[in-house]
Amino acid sequence: MKLCYYHDNEGNFGDDLNAWLWPKLLPGIIQGTAKHGDEYYEENNREAALLYGIGTILDQRIPPLPMKFIAGSGVGYFSPPTIDEKYNIYFVRGPQTAKKLGIDPAKALTDPAILLREFIPEAEKIHEVSLIMHCDTAKSGYWKNIAHDLGIHHIDPRAKDPLIVINDLIASKYVITESLHGAIIADAYGIPWRPINTMPHINQFKWHDWCQSINVVYEPANLVSIFDDRRSTTTKTLLNKGKSFLARQQLKRLIKEGKSFNSNPAIIRSHASQMLERLAQLTIDANNLQDRLK
Repeated sequence: MKLCYYHDNEGNFGDDLNAWLWPKLLPGIIQGTAKHGDEYYEENNREAALLYGIGTILDQRIPPLPMKFIAGSGVGYFSPPTIDEKYNIYFVRGPQTAKKLGIDPAKALTDPAILLREFIPEAEKIHEVSLIMHCDTAKSGYWKNIAHDLGIHHIDPRAKDPLIVINDLIASKYVITESLHGAIIADAYGIPWRPINTMPHINQFKWHDWCQSINVVYEPANLVSIFDDRRSTTTKTLLNKGKSFLARQQLKRLIKEGKSFNSNPAIIRSHASQMLERLAQLTIDANNLQDRLK
């Protein structure tokens, strides 16, 4: 069975975490990786079985022929797939995904990234405040400079090694995040976190889906939008510098408020336990499929 997930050419630690986490959760089951997307549709359609784990990848780009093993993925981009006998759904990201797919709401657990705690312990807190943006927002470089000006720790979600991002997150006392998986990991480790939104490209559906899975209301602080100006006019560059000044004031206010959105730790423990039970069943089913294909 191949592990199928979205690959960002510039890196995105939430997606890239798949390749590190799943071989540990499902030892002996994963036999390579596949890329999710239209350009890989025919190639993926020739596989016998595919595992879909972390990511907003439950859409019409999933090919029809392979057996599909779904463990924590979500709906949110493109049209949802039509569920048939080729789908083995163990759990999904949240209740909105379950509703879109028309499946049992009991299969709405939460994002499987919470299972990091099975392998990576809590860490010493060395960063008072950390800021992690959406991977697209981070490209402009403005928020990195703003964080530096305020003396807070900036975490780039595009690091090629997802463990660099994860270790920075769990070494933080407070996380301000536009990255969904920045929030997921902070919450899993009981680190106070606050969601922000600076850009129209932020997918609200997947945030609501995940937040509902942990009984948290998604109420992001809306901050100023600063668009990448590498090929822009001098006027736009000056405008973005003015926006940077406003962004510093907004971030300072959020830090002073110190508001957090953490879930009840008992919910995370319960979800993690149920996930591990369902992954044990997935392992049995995958081995049975392998035996039938021999």
